[in-house]
Amino acid sequence: MKTRCVLLIPDSGPLNSLWTAGRLELLTTLDMPIVMVDEIYAEVTGDLSYPKDREVKAFLDGLKGKGLTVEETFVGNAARAAREAGTFESGRGLGDAAVAEFMANGVQKYTTNGAPVLLLFEDADFRNVRFLRKPDNLHLLSTVAMLRGLERYGIIASADDVIKAMTNPEPPKRARVFNDLPDGYEEEAFGGSHWEPAGP
Repeated sequence: MKTRCVLLIPDSGPLNSLWTAGRLELLTTLDMPIVMVDEIYAEVTGDLSYPKDREVKAFLDGLKGKGLTVEETFVGNAARAAREAGTFESGRGLGDAAVAEFMANGVQKYTTNGAPVLLLFEDADFRNVRFLRKPDNLHLLSTVAMLRGLERYGIIASADDVIKAMTNPEPPKRARVFNDLPDGYEEEAFGGSHWEPAGP
């Protein structure tokens, strides 16, 4: 059986942007297993008094058991224990630390079989991520670049329409800011893998 391509989402940016546009479902249009880091999941779903967190949580929880895996990290487990004990302090960069832990120790679980892996991100820091050994089959992809790819293959009618909804949303949603417009950012994996979505 052919191994399926995996979509890694170690950054909250794509979820926040697609929620702003009202298009979270685009994460499922490629029919890929989705992997998230536990502390990022906690950060984007943690304040249920906030509509974004409620709606993102409902979307993600609807995918549990249907293709979503939330990978545990030491950092995420420690943060969860602090939340339960009432000693958690926000703004300490725990999401970044959990992502760094996963990228150093967890991503190999998804790349060792040689199948292509898409890492979807927006945080500009990801452009400076340095892997001890970056797998040939790991591709970095921004949200904007993903949207342009979806348009190129006829999965959505217009990437620009979704980007406009991200950057000029209806109140009370706040506009998202992108440094990689108009073309997004795509890093080809060195040497190696190739993947295209199946036709409709």
